[in-house]
Amino acid sequence: MKALIVYHLIAYMKSYNYVPPMSIFIMILVVNYSIYPNPVLASYGMTAIYLYIIAAWISLRFFHTEDMIQQQVTILHAGNDRKYFCSMYLAAGCIVVLLAFISIVYPIVFRMFSKQVTLQELGIGFATHCLLGMVAIALSGVFSRAIIANKINSWLGISLMLLVSIASLGLEQLIPGYWKYILFVLPPVSELALLMRDPLDLHGIFRVYLWTMAYTGVVVAVFFIIYRRKKKFL
Repeated sequence: MKALIVYHLIAYMKSYNYVPPMSIFIMILVVNYSIYPNPVLASYGMTAIYLYIIAAWISLRFFHTEDMIQQQVTILHAGNDRKYFCSMYLAAGCIVVLLAFISIVYPIVFRMFSKQVTLQELGIGFATHCLLGMVAIALSGVFSRAIIANKINSWLGISLMLLVSIASLGLEQLIPGYWKYILFVLPPVSELALLMRDPLDLHGIFRVYLWTMAYTGVVVAVFFIIYRRKKKFL
């Protein structure tokens, strides 16, 4: 598995597909902290949303690094497609963790905050960035070429999911009656970002963390279920 993860990362770096999203991500960080001092938790909540969007962009391109023929060759070398896609999820996760680390450290190094960052705030900020990034990776898998063959539909689908999930709390007020329960199929992105404020609601944060982790696991499971069923009909 380790060799596969390294292989995916090297292949992705050689493709240079990371240049546009990572460049934009760095620009967003610089602009976000261009006016200071900034509140710690609120700033981390905002950059976690940015990472959520960028991670989806990176991950979808990550799933498409190899062409279809090369992908089949790699799956044969891996032994099975489950191992292949699991290693791909983990490799994309490594990139998200790196970006989360940059998001957390950048404002501290350049002293962009209004106060000293506590270990609790540092841990909550890093965990929030990582979790939203992992959700983005899971969603990108469902909208990748392995499930949706048409590239335009793939990008439109993930874009719509990102937009609706970020605006979900506002949409809840507009959707009538029991129809609002349809929002439960969306990741709790907005809810998590809103909890990133003083005073910190640790109970609420950990509750949403658990829901986010469960949601990510379910989405990954859905990916494998749909992929297996689709493969049977090919």
